[in-house]
Amino acid sequence: MKQRGNLAGLAEAAAAVFLTLGASFMFRACTVHDGTFMVCHWAQNAVVLIGAVLVILSLLRLIIRGQEIRTGLALSISVVSAATILIPGRIVHLCMMETMQCQAVFRPAVIIVSALLAVIAGADGITGLLRFGKKT
Repeated sequence: MKQRGNLAGLAEAAAAVFLTLGASFMFRACTVHDGTFMVCHWAQNAVVLIGAVLVILSLLRLIIRGQEIRTGLALSISVVSAATILIPGRIVHLCMMETMQCQAVFRPAVIIVSALLAVIAGADGITGLLRFGKKT
């Protein structure tokens, strides 16, 4: 395979792994208080689950050789990562105080990493569509 074609796939895989591990360990939501989970814990779980799905999709994108399938996987990665932006604070509510870990660290980090992944995968998918259009 061409190295140039895999560069976007490697970047997608790295961003997906960073989103998954980052949400689990580095920029995680609030911790347990009084023996119960805060509401933002469930946002973190959703981001980690979707991050794991993104890792699988990006690895499939690296493994599969068919250009059409790789393009479809890149476009699906872009859509799913764009949807991930909506999880913290929109789909799953976070803590009310702006100074809490989930509001100050978790939400901005998820938005930035997910947006970066959506842009990389979207550009990869559009490039693949353009290449595929030239072949026919």
